[in-house]
Order: sequence, then structure tokens, then C-alpha cells
Amino acid sequence: MTTAEVKNTLNTYAAGDVVAYVGLVNIANPAVPVGFEDLSTLTPANSWRCLGWLDVSGYIFKNDETTKEIGAAGTLSSIRTVLTGGQKSSQVTCLEALNPYVRSLYDDVPIFPVASSPLKPATATLIASYVVPDPPLDNRYSMVFDSVDGTKKMRLFAPNVKVSARGDDQVQQADVESLQFTFTFYPGTINSTTPVQGVAKRYINFTGSGVSVASYFT
Repeated sequence: MTTAEVKNTLNTYAAGDVVAYVGLVNIANPAVPVGFEDLSTLTPANSWRCLGWLDVSGYIFKNDETTKEIGAAGTLSSIRTVLTGGQKSSQVTCLEALNPYVRSLYDDVPIFPVASSPLKPATATLIASYVVPDPPLDNRYSMVFDSVDGTKKMRLFAPNVKVSARGDDQVQQADVESLQFTFTFYPGTINSTTPVQGVAKRYINFTGSGVSVASYFT
């Protein structure tokens, strides 16, 4: 071998906790995360709403691409691969079936504005009732997926997402009622110093990992 092997266990990542948040679609500055700040400190207050406890499987991020192989006379191998499409999505299982934001996502009723949410119960009775719409509105949101492995952290921010698939809502005795979602990401405005169009923004915090990250870029 002519290249030294570089293996570092500290570069592995196993999340000890995963949390998901929902906000207004194409949420604007200063409510857009810049790094790993506490979302509850961003203004205006309560811009982000937490989906509560998630299943131990955390969230599954998918970056799918579709391609077409271009053939030509004189060879059995393709001479070119053309990228014809792509879709980013995430899957998550929420364990709080009575969390109003989780329930809104499942029944496809709008979360915002929360003051007029269909799930807001009458003050005296604490009972909410609403009609599950058919067809529903095109409810879109921003989302943040946070995970932490000790002092290492990762954050995924998507400015424009929609629930594109739902699992069965099984009310049962043997286990808690969990709600499964697939969120499809669409192009949106990622606000920063210079707003850009994109489907997602990833943040990685290497602080405390014990790895000399700079050595990888020299």
C-alpha cells in the first residue's frame, strides 16, 4: 500500500437523542437557525414547535436520484449517465399521538396560526373536535431535525416540506399509538446573509469530537 490508513472511531456517529421541530413554510430570519442555537431562543418567540418523543429509530434521511443510461452503437456499456430527477425526504415515527402538532400533521389540518388551530380545545372542556378535510389544503412547513452524540451534533433544516405519506394510525392496547410520517422536501428559501434556494441545509458540530478536522482539508 502506498497510502497510510486513516481510521478514527471518534468519526463514528450514534445519536443519543433525536428531536424534530416544525415551523412556518419558508420561515424567515431571524427565526432561521444559523448554527446549533436553542430554537426556543429565536425570534419571534414560539416560531418552532416540537414533535415530542420520537421512536428510537430516529429519523431516516433519503437522498434519492433517478438516472438514465445512454447507450450507443459499438459498445454494450452505456457511454453516459444522465441525471433525470432527484428527491430528498425523511421518515420519522412520533410517539406522542396526542401532541397537537403531531396530530395536525397526521390529520392534515393546518398547525399555524396555532391560536386558531382546529385542535385548540375549548378552555372549559379541554375537548377538541374537527372535521378531517377531504381534500385537504396543501399544508407546507419548515422542519428541523436535531441529533446529538455526546458533544457531537448534527442538524438538518428544510424550508419547505409536506407530509407525503403516513403510516397506519393503530390505536391498540399492547403498545403506544405511534404515528409514522414521510416528509418530502421541496425547493424553498433558505434565509441567511444572502438568501438562497435549496431543499435542505445541514449543520455539523465537530466540537469536542477529539478529531483534528483541519487535517482532513490539508
